Amino acid sequence: MLLTTLLLRNFFKISLTCLSLWACNLIERTNKLFHNDLTWKDYACDTTQRVSELSIQDITQSFYLADTLLKQNIKPQRVFVAIANKQGRLKINGVTAQGEDRPQIIDSSVNQSLTLTWQDQEYLWALATQPRYLYNRWEKLLADERILFLAKRDSIHTIMKNLNGTVKVISDLRSMANQQKYLSKNKTASPISMHNFGFAADFAVFRRNRISNDLSLYRPLNELTAFHGMTWGGNFVGFIDPGHIQLFKNGAEMIRKYPDLIFEFEPYRPQYNAWMNKMITAGKEQKANDTKELLIELNNYKKDKPCPCLKGKVKVSDTLIASVLNQAKNKNYQSETDILLIGDLASKTVSLITANGIITYPLGLWK
Repeated sequence: MLLTTLLLRNFFKISLTCLSLWACNLIERTNKLFHNDLTWKDYACDTTQRVSELSIQDITQSFYLADTLLKQNIKPQRVFVAIANKQGRLKINGVTAQGEDRPQIIDSSVNQSLTLTWQDQEYLWALATQPRYLYNRWEKLLADERILFLAKRDSIHTIMKNLNGTVKVISDLRSMANQQKYLSKNKTASPISMHNFGFAADFAVFRRNRISNDLSLYRPLNELTAFHGMTWGGNFVGFIDPGHIQLFKNGAEMIRKYPDLIFEFEPYRPQYNAWMNKMITAGKEQKANDTKELLIELNNYKKDKPCPCLKGKVKVSDTLIASVLNQAKNKNYQSETDILLIGDLASKTVSLITANGIITYPLGLWK
């Protein structure tokens, strides 16, 4: 009887452990049994898969705009990151604020420290501060295209003034704070816009000192944007925006050209998924085609890349943490004020260390 009881207890323990390990992919795999087209659905994080390498984006994406960091309400002076390979060899580096709150690498020595590209530095510093305009974070990447867009915008503006008299550009570069206001007032269906990257503008035609809503006055924008290889908001499906022009057809087209911007879209995936489900439930899936295309593009980029299992927390090795902290202190790491990230390929984990504690997630691959 005692043996039977012990066996049952061990059976339940083993079963719970297995369920925990499969928590990140079990639900998605079950869903696929009942749906035909899930190409836009988020992939599952399969923690049974082997993780062979980690990028700075892989590590920071887990915590960017996530409650795990935001709720801690800290304002770090520096953000450090350490990556340990399968043999336990460590490389560490970090960023701190430069003029106008731009990131600056802490250690530029290539042999001894983790090499960080300017994009890596932006990913890391994004955990410390959010610029008013996302364009400012990615200006090095987008500046030339922004100049071309402004030239096209101004050319269209001149022609529209000749056609309609008083025509003004009432919106161009937009802050994320304003984007959220538009979203809350149902003036947009997207939590992130091409305006945020400096690739969209809104025209207003005035009649008797008021903005006119007469669609015919904005129709010239259709041919003018087509001539410049742009898109007119009057052709949007489901959310007509007659004064709006943008450089790319949609967000999917933009991130195909600039994959770094995926970093900004990923945190809003739950909202995009909710919109898709809402439209499908209402029988209006065609009105969410741009959203669907965006989600598919995000999936195409992340497939088979490292992912954190946010549904299963684990404990990272004390020895590893001690080793990282020892190296970090040599780079002026301050545990009371700084953020420290650790990606460990041996244990397949990613960790966030702040003055408020340690959060560790097991790693897998998006499948």
